[in-house]
Amino acid sequence: MPRELDWTRTGSAGDPVPCVLCGKPAICRSPKGTPVHKVCAEVWIEQQQTSAPKAVA
Repeated sequence: MPRELDWTRTGSAGDPVPCVLCGKPAICRSPKGTPVHKVCAEVWIEQQQTSAPKAVA
């Protein structure tokens, strides 16, 4: 299940600049100020979680 980010309190907006993930113009800024689409960030997180090595019990 994809993780949904909530940037309502910590995200911001600015002039359109390339998204760090897809390269298309983005006005969204991550909580750290990085230009990125919210959807791109959610997809990236999902990909990182599914490709992370699983712990062996």
